[in-house]
Amino acid sequence: MFDKLRHRFARWLAYRQTLASLGRAPDSTLADAGISREELREHARHASLRR
Repeated sequence: MFDKLRHRFARWLAYRQTLASLGRAPDSTLADAGISREELREHARHASLRR
């Protein structure tokens, strides 16, 4: 049970860090990557699931 909680916390932390990092990126950098500001949460969520 503790392992599951630790894993969920790690995924949440990865989501928050990715979202913050993407949020700081300039629009031009996001555009080069093919990401719009509206898609940031989706991309952060997807990245957190891969950890």
